Amino acid sequence: MDYEDTSRTASLPRQIGRYQVERVLGRGAMGTVYLATDPHIQRQVALKTIHSALLNDTTDGADRPSGSELTERFLNEARAAGRLVHPHIVSVFDYGETDGVAFIALEYVPGETLAQRLARHARSGSAIPVLDALSWFAQLLDALSYAHELGVIHRDIKPANLLITPRGDCKVTDFGIAQLDTVRLTQAGMMIGTPSYMSPEQYAGGKIDARSDLFSAGVVLYEMLTGKCPFSGTSAAMMHQVINEMPPPPSSHVVDLPAELDAMMMKAIAKRPEQRFATALSWRNALLVLHDTLNDRLDPDHTVIAAKLPRQALEPLPVAASDLSTRFLATLEERLASHVGPIASLLVRRAASKATDSRALAAQLARHLPDDAARREWGSMLKQHLVDSGQGSSFQSVSRTLAAGSAHAVTTTLDPAHIEAATRQLAVHVGPIARIVAGRAARSADRATFHARLADALPPSVDKEMFLRALGESPT
Repeated sequence: MDYEDTSRTASLPRQIGRYQVERVLGRGAMGTVYLATDPHIQRQVALKTIHSALLNDTTDGADRPSGSELTERFLNEARAAGRLVHPHIVSVFDYGETDGVAFIALEYVPGETLAQRLARHARSGSAIPVLDALSWFAQLLDALSYAHELGVIHRDIKPANLLITPRGDCKVTDFGIAQLDTVRLTQAGMMIGTPSYMSPEQYAGGKIDARSDLFSAGVVLYEMLTGKCPFSGTSAAMMHQVINEMPPPPSSHVVDLPAELDAMMMKAIAKRPEQRFATALSWRNALLVLHDTLNDRLDPDHTVIAAKLPRQALEPLPVAASDLSTRFLATLEERLASHVGPIASLLVRRAASKATDSRALAAQLARHLPDDAARREWGSMLKQHLVDSGQGSSFQSVSRTLAAGSAHAVTTTLDPAHIEAATRQLAVHVGPIARIVAGRAARSADRATFHARLADALPPSVDKEMFLRALGESPT
């Protein structure tokens, strides 16, 4: 559902669950999105709801899912986005049901959808500047790379599900029909998605993987560059086009587009998955090279097109060491979360970006473990990983590495004065509840863990890196 501002306030509820409703952000056939406030921590959220009449509908219509399927999709969105903590993915804070209404509390992102931005350009006869399009698209690929690593396939990438913030960031939303590695909402032969952005394999109703999202992303990029969706018409016509026809290259619509973009687009929307980019990260790397090429060609006096984009806006995330597999990192996150909670995702990602190998990563994360028993379990897990990756001879260094991490955890204590100073800093953003949050964050925590837990409690509008710098932490 689009996050569009609207003045319709008929039957506006005062409260849904504990959330105090302020106004309507958007309405759709399935439900309403409200701007609301969580009174416990004074945080604004986008409260997404399903119409109660639809939830009680037990019939399967041709044009809409049943109430039980809608509820399952809602839960799926909470599960999918809830496991993803990324700056370019809209966060899920809560799921609940009250008085016959199911709701999800989402990060409130002011701004507009990419669909609305494209519509504004269409009305004015203008186009999105190429470098702006590449910047947003790099952020989309960054988000997809992260989601795919954690086993989440979105399956409905389209302009209406991409939010553009006032600061120029792109955020992915609406994981309602996402495919998780542990959950399938559909059976073989069932089509699900938005017709003009679906991949050929989605239309075929067969098994899909991350490359299906990349096809849909390619359709979005084509539309960003040209102002036209490459597939249009009736549902039957779109299905035929997606499966059988290649659209004309983007430069046939916009003559100034470079040939390299044409080649990238044709690869992105190839009919067979193996002919596309293998991963979002590999596509992002190719995009970075193309961005540098376009910047070099850009006439310094041609500022009317777009200002040069800072290179760091497209820089890929640090690549983990060769023995840090996605499965291993996921295992670390799961084990660490049993001790420190959801902040484990942030801690693992930050440590992995610095670690040279699995032993260095173990030393970083051992600092956050509460006791010797947890560290022994951690050591056993690391030893098993080394055996599986052919590094069984490294057992002795494992013990020394974890001992170093343990010593650091024991000798590093939190200064009460520092806790008080950090509490005051947090109170600027969350109010009086800062003292409670800080007290809990300080339990069994070293300085880095304490800071990370505080940053995790910040409202979405606050720059976490700036907050961490103010506390004396160097964010990664």
